[in-house]
Amino acid sequence: MLQYIFWFFFTIGFLTVTTYLVPILLAAFKYNDNQDLKVKYNAKWALVSGASSGIGRSVCVKLAKQGLNIVMVALDDDTLKGSHESLSKQFPNVQFRAVGVNLGRSDSEYDYLEVIKKATKDIDVQIVVNNAGYLVLAAFFRAPLAKQIANLECNMMSHVKLTHHFVSLMIEKGLKGCITFTSSQAAFFPSPSCTSYGGGKAFLSAFASSLAIECHNYGIDVFCLMSGPIQTNFYDSQPKLSALKFFQAISDTPDSAADLIINGVGRIFLRDASLFTILTRLLTRIIDMNFLVFGIAKGQNLSSDFKNHPELR
Repeated sequence: MLQYIFWFFFTIGFLTVTTYLVPILLAAFKYNDNQDLKVKYNAKWALVSGASSGIGRSVCVKLAKQGLNIVMVALDDDTLKGSHESLSKQFPNVQFRAVGVNLGRSDSEYDYLEVIKKATKDIDVQIVVNNAGYLVLAAFFRAPLAKQIANLECNMMSHVKLTHHFVSLMIEKGLKGCITFTSSQAAFFPSPSCTSYGGGKAFLSAFASSLAIECHNYGIDVFCLMSGPIQTNFYDSQPKLSALKFFQAISDTPDSAADLIINGVGRIFLRDASLFTILTRLLTRIIDMNFLVFGIAKGQNLSSDFKNHPELR
């Protein structure tokens, strides 16, 4: 009897780990050839949100090298203006449209989606890279509700709105294309002190998984990157926490994340971006979430960050 129990649990464990690792290994060693999305989708235009810096800017560079024209969506600031100007000079044969909007604002007097619609009404956007996002680092009840809602609007709802608009147009016109999302390790692992961020990223990965099935028969690929820490200005405005210093020390480059997006789309649906993300995912497959939440909740009082920063508790 014990023998059957052993083999039962061994088989479950083997399948759990293997079905996770096989796609990851294929993506790492087979799907790393810088696939040409312009050729793949017979596309002329791509749209990238969060395009002025970090992963978004790296994606713009890589897509421009393939000859794709780019709609750069980001905050209307000097960073966007500078990126638009430098990329236009670097790629004189590629068209760049800078669309400055606040993706975290949604009220009766301002509609960023309408601004984007007007800026793209004369072109066919077949590649949409939903990448914009930022972090609110505080206990959920410490930050004003309006600040939490704005974070969810940028990190989650703006991607839903852009996706609905451009997918609808692609299906209406019979065009192939792709939609990508930049999610995070925070989507599947508890993220105290950045609750809205983790919740929004969890929504993105769940949303993308269902959307991928719906879009399959229309020739529209959906890809979701589960990003780990990235070497960007993402943490610049945050408190100097020891946890953030650790994440910065193990962070990947924006270029590496951009490569994973471009090489993964149409080949794999979900890609954990780094060794840290992969190990964290495996941990959640070994230890149930009930135990993880309980352990983290009990252990947080031992953290120096928790002790020294009242806004986190």
